[in-house]
Amino acid sequence: MKKWRMKTMNGFLALFAMMTVLVACGTEEEQAGDLTLVNEQGEEVTLSNKDRATILFHFTEVG
Repeated sequence: MKKWRMKTMNGFLALFAMMTVLVACGTEEEQAGDLTLVNEQGEEVTLSNKDRATILFHFTEVG
C-alpha cells in the first residue's frame, strides 16, 4: 500500500510540473505581438503579412 501511495504522489507531482510548464509557455502576450524583421533594403517585413511569401535565412558563425 505504501508503494502505491508513493507512485500516485509521484504521478501527481509529474502532472503538476507538466501543467506548470505548459501554462508558462503559452502566454498570450507573445502571440499578440507581430514579429518584424529588416530586409536587405532596410524595410521592415512582418511575418503575419499573408499577401507575400517570406523566406527566412538564419546564419550562424562557425569556428
